[in-house]
Amino acid sequence: MSYVLAFCLALCWGTAYLATKNMVEVLSPCWGTFFQVVAGLIFFLFFFRFRREHFQYPVRELWRPALISFLLILLPFAARAWALQYTAPTVAGIFNGTSPIWSFIAGAILLKGVDRFTWRRAAGVLMGLAGMIVIMYPQLRASTPENMMELLGCGALLIMAVSYGLANVLTKKIMVDKTSISWQANTQYQYIFAAILLLLVALITEPLPHLTDFTPKVIISIVCAGVFSSAIAFLLMVALIKRWGATRMASVTYIVPIVAMGTDIIFRGRIPHTTELIGLSLLFISLWLIQKKVDAK
Repeated sequence: MSYVLAFCLALCWGTAYLATKNMVEVLSPCWGTFFQVVAGLIFFLFFFRFRREHFQYPVRELWRPALISFLLILLPFAARAWALQYTAPTVAGIFNGTSPIWSFIAGAILLKGVDRFTWRRAAGVLMGLAGMIVIMYPQLRASTPENMMELLGCGALLIMAVSYGLANVLTKKIMVDKTSISWQANTQYQYIFAAILLLLVALITEPLPHLTDFTPKVIISIVCAGVFSSAIAFLLMVALIKRWGATRMASVTYIVPIVAMGTDIIFRGRIPHTTELIGLSLLFISLWLIQKKVDAK
């Protein structure tokens, strides 16, 4: 059963990039991200009410879900949406696969005694950085406006990955270790904060979308990205952590870029470039070096 959950989680996470690509081809990035978050929020509101879970959140503690909401939902979702205007789902999936690298770096600094640097793990970090440089190499060589925007898109995807990595560590530091508030309450308020702020930003910076923009393809993509790739994926992640623990659950990261690449090939007919395959291989080596258990001294 655990392997079924792991496969479903990888499928949910890996299809997010194709769904987001479909959205931003019609909707502006902020509005697309807003509707994605609203779809996830609606799912959780019905899910928690169906289970008759009632919870309160002390006002003095609201800064915790607000901060995690910014790092785990608002910033990475918006960065991904903006980036996918110029990059392919395959590239986005590979950059997302670097999140454990940033989690390790942040954890080694912020969570004293949990992770520590070793020569092997340092080599893993360098290997991951090399993989990203290989992927961006064609854009770094060229100077056309199109390649420059694609390079900026890769930069936005890097922001997404770093944000995910930092959020994973801060979730443990300021929520799991420092508060007794339930994960259900935390999740609901994170989505509420993200939806409100995204709505304000979208209203200020982008024109309102037209009803004709919401084609069946766009609606399905919003539901896929907001419900399956975000909300249901979160529930699967929680269930898998309970069965495997957080470290082993992170192994799903290996599968996500492959799913993203597969959907890109099947639904968009895009064959991955040689540099992307080399970069993905370097990323796999990097993750293995970083996540391999360190012998206790």
